[in-house]
Amino acid sequence: MPKITEVKPVTVDNIHEIIPAYINEKQIIITSYEDMMEIVLQMIKEHHVFNMDRELLRSIMEDLTYMYCPGDDINKERLILQLAPSDDEDDDDDDEDEDEDDDDDIPQIKVDTLVSDIED
Repeated sequence: MPKITEVKPVTVDNIHEIIPAYINEKQIIITSYEDMMEIVLQMIKEHHVFNMDRELLRSIMEDLTYMYCPGDDINKERLILQLAPSDDEDDDDDDEDEDEDDDDDIPQIKVDTLVSDIED
């Protein structure tokens, strides 16, 4: 088992500097998202630690892939799908409206009309 004595943190604040610097240093050509995945895997192998939500990491990787290869329609389509509003967002708005209406269905009870079963 390899001994890990030093890790290199990659955070939301520095990821846009660290990955491009790594790509430039290694003189890597990015043509697809798969190339970007290989870079991240290699960076992890070299003790970089990605301290962020994986969804955010994937989103940033998609952005960087498009920056390095904007002429590829697949890279463009990935971003378009990510940026376009989804049907789920519309459903969420409808659900919120329905939830507000549900509050109106709850019967109102006056506290002073409740009868206690406890005898004095």
